[in-house]
Amino acid sequence: MEFSVIIPAHNEELYIEKTISSIPKSIESIVVCNGCTDSTEKIAKKYAKVISISDKNVSKARNLGAKNSSGKILIFLDADTYFISEKSFEEIEKTLKNSIVGTCKSIPDSKSLKAGLVIAFKNLFLWTHWTSGIIFCKKETFDKISGFNESMIKKEDRDFVNNCLKYGKFGVANCYVVNSMRRYEKYGYFKLPLYWIKESIFKSKKDYPIVR
Repeated sequence: MEFSVIIPAHNEELYIEKTISSIPKSIESIVVCNGCTDSTEKIAKKYAKVISISDKNVSKARNLGAKNSSGKILIFLDADTYFISEKSFEEIEKTLKNSIVGTCKSIPDSKSLKAGLVIAFKNLFLWTHWTSGIIFCKKETFDKISGFNESMIKKEDRDFVNNCLKYGKFGVANCYVVNSMRRYEKYGYFKLPLYWIKESIFKSKKDYPIVR
């Protein structure tokens, strides 16, 4: 199998079905339920291979999913992010011909002007290695860097990308995924970016607030 889509999920019963059902049935889908106490696992089992762990550790979940995957290309997809076209996989494969790791462009799941502006801004800055709910790489690259750092509770995605870049370039596939705007809607479209900036400066060890 060429692709394996790995989805870490912590209490994502409201989003997981839409995410998994956006993946073609011909592509291996692995949902790793990490510390779930809701119906995420039950829903995911209708569509994908499911692995459950008690630890709410997204890096551990991704690494476990990769370990149990069979694809040559690994796609790490957030549980509230979904594909809008099967052609996305062709574009990801094309991107990995010249890059070692990458992400896709995105659109918001909200039609509000604020949501559109935020995502447009993010798309403009993907070249800075900013990922949008999706990271992809070759399995051989994942193995070289020993996957995600399981001791990190924040910015583990940025750390993963930086480690991959020791072996090649970052690429942006010419396709789109849909991002959930739930965090922005909960904390505010201007307050949330300020929170991320603050976290970058002071490097707090507290985990991100859970929004469900």
